[in-house]
Amino acid sequence: MNTTKKWMTGLMIGGASVALAACSTASAEPFEIKWGKTECEVCKMKVTDRQFAAEAVMENGKGYAFDDIGCLMRDWYPKQKEDKIAAMYVKDYKTKAWVELEDGHYVYDEMAKTPMAYNIVSFGKETDAKSYMKDHGGKLMDLDDLKKHDWKRGKMEMKMDGEDSEMKMDDSSSDEGHSH
Repeated sequence: MNTTKKWMTGLMIGGASVALAACSTASAEPFEIKWGKTECEVCKMKVTDRQFAAEAVMENGKGYAFDDIGCLMRDWYPKQKEDKIAAMYVKDYKTKAWVELEDGHYVYDEMAKTPMAYNIVSFGKETDAKSYMKDHGGKLMDLDDLKKHDWKRGKMEMKMDGEDSEMKMDDSSSDEGHSH
């Protein structure tokens, strides 16, 4: 093999090694939810609300979608091994952009209308969370607070035959997930 071919071969092998290393150390990115079609991993409801959705991406690349941060944090996360999770995301209530769970700022607002009535609103910026609290009340939380939160559900509003009705969610439901 002449010097040019050896150099090119070495360059290609080196480039491939760098590319593989970059893939294995890159943080997982949020995946695309098909709004109104993708089902929540826990409650199996369609993920439709872009302000309250959450995701988990595993080290093996598999992704899980959730319609409410409560489905992620109460029912799914405690059953996982943290070293298998590459990243978890929530939607920013204000911007609807993805925010890494650990970087988020959360407001527990009993009056918030979230899909599964866990009443946690997520923000990427603490100033946005505090602004929400100024207007609506609530308690500021971080990831550690979420892990210790009791995850009681409030009232769920449901539309039946064009009429609004309220339903109090029973927190004594099994650990298998949400009942419907």
